[in-house]
Amino acid sequence: MDLQNIQEQLNTEFAKSDTRIIFWFDDKGEYEDEVSELQLGDVKLHILDGLNWFYSKYLLNEADTESKYLVYAAFAKPSDAKNPLADMYYYSIHYYTDRVSQMSQEIGIDNRFKEHLSQYGNFWKNKHRIEKFKELGIDYYNAQTIDIGLIAVLTDVKTPNFEEVVKQMMLGDSGKYFKALADNGLTDKFWELCEKFFGYKSEKPNIDDLSACMILTYASSTLKSAVPETMRSYILKKRNDVVIFIRNIMDNVNYQDAYDKLVERIDKSLHFVAKIQGGLKKDVENKKDSSLQVSDIFACDAFAGLDDIIIDWALEQLNDEILDAQIDGLSIAEAADQRMSKAYHYSDRYKNEYTTIKYAYLMMKSISLMELSSDIKSLAANYRKEYYLIDSYYRWFYYAYDQIEDNTKFSDIRQKIENIYANIYLQKITSKWNENFTNELMNTIDLPKQEDFYKHYIRGYDGKQRVIVIISDAFRYECAKELFGRLELDEKCTPKMECMLSCLPSVTSVGMASLLPHKDMQVDGCMNVTVDGQVCASMEQRDKILKSYNENNVALSFDEVANANQTRIRELIQGRNIVYIYHNQVDARGDKPASENEVFNACAEAIEEIHKLVRKLTIYVSAPKFFITADHGFIYKRDRLQEFDKVAYPKDKCLYTNKRFIITEDAVNEHGIMARTMPYLSELYVDIPVGADIFKVSGGGQNYVHGGTSLQEMIVPIIELTTNTRGVAYNYVDVVLTSVTRKVTNLITYFDFIQTEKVTDTMKARSIVAYFTTEDGEKISFDVPMIANSREDAPEKRTFHEKFTLKSREYKYGDKYYLVLADASDEKNILQQYEFMIDIAFMDDFGRV
Repeated sequence: MDLQNIQEQLNTEFAKSDTRIIFWFDDKGEYEDEVSELQLGDVKLHILDGLNWFYSKYLLNEADTESKYLVYAAFAKPSDAKNPLADMYYYSIHYYTDRVSQMSQEIGIDNRFKEHLSQYGNFWKNKHRIEKFKELGIDYYNAQTIDIGLIAVLTDVKTPNFEEVVKQMMLGDSGKYFKALADNGLTDKFWELCEKFFGYKSEKPNIDDLSACMILTYASSTLKSAVPETMRSYILKKRNDVVIFIRNIMDNVNYQDAYDKLVERIDKSLHFVAKIQGGLKKDVENKKDSSLQVSDIFACDAFAGLDDIIIDWALEQLNDEILDAQIDGLSIAEAADQRMSKAYHYSDRYKNEYTTIKYAYLMMKSISLMELSSDIKSLAANYRKEYYLIDSYYRWFYYAYDQIEDNTKFSDIRQKIENIYANIYLQKITSKWNENFTNELMNTIDLPKQEDFYKHYIRGYDGKQRVIVIISDAFRYECAKELFGRLELDEKCTPKMECMLSCLPSVTSVGMASLLPHKDMQVDGCMNVTVDGQVCASMEQRDKILKSYNENNVALSFDEVANANQTRIRELIQGRNIVYIYHNQVDARGDKPASENEVFNACAEAIEEIHKLVRKLTIYVSAPKFFITADHGFIYKRDRLQEFDKVAYPKDKCLYTNKRFIITEDAVNEHGIMARTMPYLSELYVDIPVGADIFKVSGGGQNYVHGGTSLQEMIVPIIELTTNTRGVAYNYVDVVLTSVTRKVTNLITYFDFIQTEKVTDTMKARSIVAYFTTEDGEKISFDVPMIANSREDAPEKRTFHEKFTLKSREYKYGDKYYLVLADASDEKNILQQYEFMIDIAFMDDFGRV
């Protein structure tokens, strides 16, 4: 810097009213011969020579306290202990001519770090980098915070946080960043900080090795005895800090994809999962129980391949029908549920696989425990209470199975599920039902008949309040139970569920007719159906029949209402008395051979569509009363029947043929066929296979059928629904800590929690994260997620037992720490906060004193 620039800077500073003394320590004495030439107006120049300290102090503090002084020294500033003017120096202005000193003064870094800053002269040559360093907003400067700040700038990290730097290096373009560090002399410093923060040290450090050590250290925290010997050298000493660091990456949606790619790369290089599998195979050879083997890895979610091991184990148990197999006290279904929880990193990726396993187990277990009664009344009651779930498990199994991208490994269990469902469950329950399903015994079943639906449920509303009847074609009982469960959780809905016995044959034409108001219903040999002498196959015909009872009644299609805006809906429904809305999702897909295998997708869509329409009508037209029912149910089996499995029938006697029934003038008394007559059949007979089979009828689909007398076809749901058209107050369930202790004595600790209320229509489920913080709010553990969604009445079934891992750091006795429970969707919303004392003797990260 030339003398003219120096003179201008000094004059500018002395022009300030509060500037009296400026100290200039010229380290190298570069301006010793020129300093006297400075033109500073009234400012006096005083030269320090290294001996005149006390005279200088006397001069500036006593002899001349009015004049302004430039105090110049042609040597470096001594330490405070050797500087008699140290007190004056700190309340005066300091002047530097070297770039580093000027920059540090501008930023606010104490000049005692000048030598440290000077190591990185190349960094300070770039104005853009200096500005980015300023923007970091470092609160306190020391050698470490300065180094972290410099490294953060060079790695494009916007906070002075070394964990963020390491995250960037592991997941970002490390090659570019390491070049920037090398160009600025910070590579060694980066590795020194890695050792300090995470315990990583290597003769030849590199980012791939660091990443591998981090991931394997995290894995080791949840593996029991399954860490391969060759992998143990990768486990870092500061294990708890590594666990928290990796868990925070895994839980951050912005980094999950990058993490997955990193882990995949590490496993390809180290073959970690393959070595785990090798160890498990050796255990098998040594006769170690396979459940114990899998329990060694069950809590670990570091590698996707571990989920494959768990899934393979579960499939092996199911294929061998070992239904009492457990992992850590969990059944196969409970284990699958746990691995699907948000606490596990790959839960979304393997959701369909675990769902398939869960429902395969539940279906097999339920069928294994099923004891069929010979009493038809008990059989119907048991179906409504529990056996219907087997149909739901089967449906949910295939719904998930069909969404698995590569379901090859599931082919054996799929075949087993199909055989058990079709050949054991359906055949047994349908045959048992039909053995006792005589015309006389039908009347002993404590169920209303479908042809009495209007009289029994709707007639009381004639000419009174509006009631909306949603009739969903083939919406069988088990689907309606799922909808009922959703409606129970809807704060605007109060549902009640019953069922009725469908007409025979259980087909659309008969079922739809029976639900209309009528005094008389007739079905002829060609399956032509009339009510009160009027045909009723089309929407227009049904509308006419409804209006014949009350001109304010109306029949509408579901799509017309669902797709309408509020104005149009009011035009359609306002002022109406009884509104029939016809929905056709399940039957529309199931009845077509090309789409019959989509029937379970159609069931899920039907449930969603009906719920949406209920909410829409409740809001748009203040609809307070609904009935949701169906014309019939259905049987669905994924595999087609072989020709020799189909039931032969006397074609010459048939007036009408269908896969599940035939209409004849005389009863067919042949093996495997039963005949029934109904009042509306005009002395005709409906003949049905005794089991869940179909007749040898050509054409059409074979997987999805209805028309017969199975429980799945004949038990028709009725959901009576009252809705609250005004705003409904609701709240969220709470989760509280139940562990008594408020003292932590180990870096790894467990606590118990309870969901205080069960989930209901007015008490909503909620997702929570729990973590430990210091009194200043600094997180010292990773987030522990809890999903409070239990609908169990028993409090002991609404509990959580959770593991917390604390950072390895100094915990001062007497300091306050907090266990925080926050809303997962908004962590600023603190739900509970518990004060804790942390009293941990100095330990390594393995819990050893």
